[in-house]
Amino acid sequence: MVPVNPPSPLPEAPVSPPESAARCRHFGWCGGCATQDVPYEAQVARKDELLAGLLAPWKDALRPIEPSPSPWFYRNKMEFAFGFDHDRLALGLRRKGRFYGVVNLEECFLMNEAVPRILNETRSWAEEHALPPYHLRRHEGLLRYLVLRDGKRTGHLMAILVTAPPPDAAAFTATLAGLAERLRGCGVTSVLWSVTDRQADLAVGEIRATPLGEPRFEERLAGVDFSLSPYAFFQPNVVMAERLIERARIMLESGWPMLVDLYSGVGGITLALAPQAKRAIGIELEAAAVEDATANAARNGVANCQFVAEDSLVFLRRFSNYSFLSDKWAVVLDPPRAGMHPKMAAQLLRVAPPVMLYVSCNPKKLAEDLGALTGAYRLDEAVPYDFFPHTPHVEVLAKLTRR
Repeated sequence: MVPVNPPSPLPEAPVSPPESAARCRHFGWCGGCATQDVPYEAQVARKDELLAGLLAPWKDALRPIEPSPSPWFYRNKMEFAFGFDHDRLALGLRRKGRFYGVVNLEECFLMNEAVPRILNETRSWAEEHALPPYHLRRHEGLLRYLVLRDGKRTGHLMAILVTAPPPDAAAFTATLAGLAERLRGCGVTSVLWSVTDRQADLAVGEIRATPLGEPRFEERLAGVDFSLSPYAFFQPNVVMAERLIERARIMLESGWPMLVDLYSGVGGITLALAPQAKRAIGIELEAAAVEDATANAARNGVANCQFVAEDSLVFLRRFSNYSFLSDKWAVVLDPPRAGMHPKMAAQLLRVAPPVMLYVSCNPKKLAEDLGALTGAYRLDEAVPYDFFPHTPHVEVLAKLTRR
């Protein structure tokens, strides 16, 4: 294998992170957490204050934030980058404010207690075989990311090693058995090898081998069993997602002839809410996510659920022809962080479903969309959930009823 030849050195990292009340020794120069030095109760209070400002026009509908039952070990997916720590290979998270730097993590309290051991074993394996990290500016080297997925309800712990194309694929493949054995000892149940030749800094690639376990990720959410493609997006905090879904069931009530879930992804919310309606349809642009959702509907015996690979705006334009359903359908919106398409609000006003549930991971964008919708709709309730302790992010579930 190619020996590790580090590039010209980056500016030196501090010997130790800034002193703080944070639990993790890396806090202050690791980009994984932003507010770990703030007591958790104060973090929640800050988010309540932020939301009160953003959603001030609807203050009567805004509820206090639902805190996480534990601010530690809550994430079910993390992407750990390979890089350089002076003249040695590093594996961890990007440095705070520095895209090219990597903090060589010795501890982390965000995902799973086994993570430090997994990172250490992977480092040792890479050093043993003299495998070089990928250099983002020179676009040379091999090791790019170690992606971990933690099944909080299933115990399935998946590791995906993402690399550039190796110079000798057969020789590299032979080393993977050793990595799989090391990670098995840490509790990992699946190890996958993924390859990308793209220069963009993305922790995805083409799955080439599965040296340990099965190539699909198993998880359970709100009573629904999921078998997912390795890179499929899933709610990153299962415990809080279940609480949100429980509240969504109450908000939605039952007896709808039709439920339409726009931006449905792999169907996490669609399948959980399908019993509330006679028929449920999930709309998702990504075909691979639709395949996963369809398979999981069959796996769970959810016969009234259908998934369609289509742009949500295009679907709504077609659906507006079904005027006979004007008072008989409900809509769920769970757009990405960028929010809905700019024309989506106008189209929703045109088709005018009686009830909409809006799940937002971007309260600022939610406020913009509410501004466009609440002339024709009443915001009955907005319930925030702290999906991401130690970060400024918050999830909000809002119910809108047609006036």
